[in-house]
Amino acid sequence: MDGNYQDYINRVVQMTLPSNYKQQVKNIQSSPKFVDGKAIDFPGFSVITPPEKEETNNKKFYSYLQEIQTQITQELPENLFLPVPPQSFHLTIADLIWDTSYTNAVKENPDFDNLLISEIDKIFKEYAQLNPEIDTLELEVLGLSVFPRAIAVCLAPTEDSYNPIIKLRQLIYQNEQIIKLGIEQQYDFVGHITLGYFDKVEDNIDREQVELVIVKTNEQLVSKNLPTFELSQWELRKFTDMTNFIREQNWASIKVGN
Repeated sequence: MDGNYQDYINRVVQMTLPSNYKQQVKNIQSSPKFVDGKAIDFPGFSVITPPEKEETNNKKFYSYLQEIQTQITQELPENLFLPVPPQSFHLTIADLIWDTSYTNAVKENPDFDNLLISEIDKIFKEYAQLNPEIDTLELEVLGLSVFPRAIAVCLAPTEDSYNPIIKLRQLIYQNEQIIKLGIEQQYDFVGHITLGYFDKVEDNIDREQVELVIVKTNEQLVSKNLPTFELSQWELRKFTDMTNFIREQNWASIKVGN
């Protein structure tokens, strides 16, 4: 599914154009992952960068995203936007399985977790053998995007950084055992860091005001000389909800660069 580098740039740039915010804001919906401002059970697995609280390379980057997140929260209508804990900020490399698909898989096969953990470990080892020397990957901020249920900062890898990400995704999604576990690619890659989710989207919200807040905040975001996001490690993580991403020490992990 994932296209070439130019396909990626064309697609994701469109998602961050202020001229598209009006239509995006029309489509916002309350996220089912939160109820009354609290994250509800939403279990699954994904391949992500270490969450902010465990990060070492992107502290300044995440610090500024937290400022942007606070500004959006304060300026949007009350109870509309629910920020995620900044300590949970991360970049998703590959979605694997979640929600009812995951709970049903575990019911059908109580050993599901162990099988998935083992297979991802094999894939990561294969990837490391095929790509023994990869520099730290770099991604630059493109701007804010309004998803139907969330607001995120979208990122663009450099061309040299894009291909290693896509190669990993191909190894995962084309793996026969992964497919047998019921996991399939459902989305093209979109490098993004979620700032928060829509909580209570009332029928009478002032959507023009929402759009203006997003436009203004995006202007501030892209005018800053932000450091690039350094992707130096990705890991298999299990999540219990959209704020809690955990892993055991022996689960698959890859470090790139120095």
